[in-house]
Amino acid sequence: METNLIAKQTLQIYCAALTQTLDAALAVQDQSQKTLDILLDQSSVVPQEGKRAINDWLDACRQQTSTMKSVIDEGFKPFNLHHEE
Repeated sequence: METNLIAKQTLQIYCAALTQTLDAALAVQDQSQKTLDILLDQSSVVPQEGKRAINDWLDACRQQTSTMKSVIDEGFKPFNLHHEE
């Protein structure tokens, strides 16, 4: 029984670490996009098509990170890692 408890606690740590890492990555992406939006709005050098391409690229990055987060969450679901305290 002790082995099962250790394995479950280890999986909980891995799940928490991955979730927090991806949450931090999404926060950095959000802040970077806001900063880039401000810079692009103030810049008259970058054409509108370039701004649109950059925004599309950032949106694609965000969607892929969100997809990766949901895949990881789904992967940990079978282990029932809810705290039972």
